[in-house]
Amino acid sequence: MPFLYHPPVVHFPIALWLASALFDVLHLRSGDQFHRRASQFLIGLGLLGAVISVVLGFVDYRSLVAEGIGPAFVDRHRLHSWFAYGSILVYLVSYIMRRRRADLGRGAIATFMVLGAVLIAAAGYLGDIVRRNM
Repeated sequence: MPFLYHPPVVHFPIALWLASALFDVLHLRSGDQFHRRASQFLIGLGLLGAVISVVLGFVDYRSLVAEGIGPAFVDRHRLHSWFAYGSILVYLVSYIMRRRRADLGRGAIATFMVLGAVLIAAAGYLGDIVRRNM
């Protein structure tokens, strides 16, 4: 099997987004705008990392197809992919809303935080199951 670039890179958006949840909790408790900005910055970095992860996933797929195992590998990634793309969408909407609305309420922040954290944690968990079954 060729070296795969996607698996080591996916940990960065996961870690950045889960760290953003910590700063969201700190912001929700204290109201400190530093924590809100830190969370937004981490979400943005996570989005950049997610784009890189997705691109590298397709790069890896091409090398797996050349070895004859690409379609089966994609089939095992199907459920994982739904959670991963869902988390990207949630964090993208969260990032845009935070940029456009400085007065975004605590309820909206908490909703984005919980939904995004659950989706990315599930994607990471399912991705690990795929990795173990390779």
